[in-house]
Amino acid sequence: MSDTHLLSATFLALLSCIGSNIAQYVVLSLLVSCCGVLLARPLLPSARMKRLEELVAETTDLLQRAIEERVLSNRGFILQIQLRLSRANLNKSSLRAELLKFESHCMQEYLYILGVLSHDIDRCRREVKEVQIAILAEMERECQLMYSDEIIILSSGFCVSGGTYTLQNLKLGRIREGK
Repeated sequence: MSDTHLLSATFLALLSCIGSNIAQYVVLSLLVSCCGVLLARPLLPSARMKRLEELVAETTDLLQRAIEERVLSNRGFILQIQLRLSRANLNKSSLRAELLKFESHCMQEYLYILGVLSHDIDRCRREVKEVQIAILAEMERECQLMYSDEIIILSSGFCVSGGTYTLQNLKLGRIREGK
């Protein structure tokens, strides 16, 4: 929002300084064109693809950490998420192949800011974001179940000869020695 205000203030200041000289109009039009190109850069398909790739990597890391830390125990859910993530990776790869056509013609990419490729990249990003939200929601559900189990155990005062049940050890079926 501040960039827009700064740009409009600069534009109005330049407009007030312009006389009737044609060279000044040319300089102003070049300046406005450069500002337009710079403001449109984050909307380019390549910039959108970069954000998509970062989101896919972040979501994959989140899933791997959750599996390694045994936060997710529902095997069916894990397989479903892995399938959705694999489909998103396939879609991302085909979109990347489409995007490579524009690598030699960087100005041509500006024509596709509102095109089908940008729309497809955004749709894929939304799908990956939905997968990420599903992982986080399932992790929270699993944590709530663990906390509920812990409350039940702690409220019963259950203790085993010098050892106590901890939530993680109960889930894994082990007893940790109390100190």
